[in-house]
Amino acid sequence: MAQTYENAEAVEAIANSLIPTYHPDLATARIRYVFKEKAGKKGGKTVYGTIKKMSDLMVFLIEADFLIEMALDAWNEMDAQKRTAAVDHLLERVYGEEDENSGEMKLKLREPDVQEFSSILSRHGAWNDDLVGFLTVAQTIDLSFMTAGSTETATTTQTAN
Repeated sequence: MAQTYENAEAVEAIANSLIPTYHPDLATARIRYVFKEKAGKKGGKTVYGTIKKMSDLMVFLIEADFLIEMALDAWNEMDAQKRTAAVDHLLERVYGEEDENSGEMKLKLREPDVQEFSSILSRHGAWNDDLVGFLTVAQTIDLSFMTAGSTETATTTQTAN
């Protein structure tokens, strides 16, 4: 069955609250926000959302530089904190880089800082600079709010591509 889509004003509202403080490079970016009906899977894990940089043709057609696509079924399962984290994660994938020739700011997509298996971390510790940096930040976070049932929080943020 074909996927259905609708405008995602709730996602846009969260993004608009985050961009001025955490993502100022995106202040002039044109971003389109849509819900798709059902979440996909990647490697057996739910993909809650994706962000895509539009080709020149798509920029012309939809007048947007980026498209954020959020799975409505997964969104409806999230509380406000997880929704904000998922949107923030997708926005964080965009970064600005100055063009050496024109001096113009170019927006590009990047991968998350860390991609690792928990079993490798358990066996070998923070074996590279990315993991060291990530664990340094993680050690400063107050995790007292977490309960045994909220282990999905890490998955939610990690798999929002």
